[in-house]
Amino acid sequence: MAKIKIAEYREVPEGDMRKFDAKGVPIAVYKLSGQIYATSDICTYDGCFLDENHRMHNYMVECTLHNEQWDIRTGEVVIPPASEKLKVYKTEVIDDDIYVDVV
Repeated sequence: MAKIKIAEYREVPEGDMRKFDAKGVPIAVYKLSGQIYATSDICTYDGCFLDENHRMHNYMVECTLHNEQWDIRTGEVVIPPASEKLKVYKTEVIDDDIYVDVV
């Protein structure tokens, strides 16, 4: 995996997410309780961008088009109709910069 800088820590609001591009891959970066998490930004049910159609529920992200939810820590589906996990990316904060491991 290649670790790349994707954003500055301050760019991601607490309790929400922002979409960033990592070498052409749309990645959703979340900040909850000061911790950074990252998943694919693409809904596994219908392919829409989560950053354009989402609502946060603690560690769950909901796609508001069909109301499915995933746990952003594991990518696991919590509420269907989605059946496929979200891809989860390892993150690291170094000197207020957010790095994500991408293929």
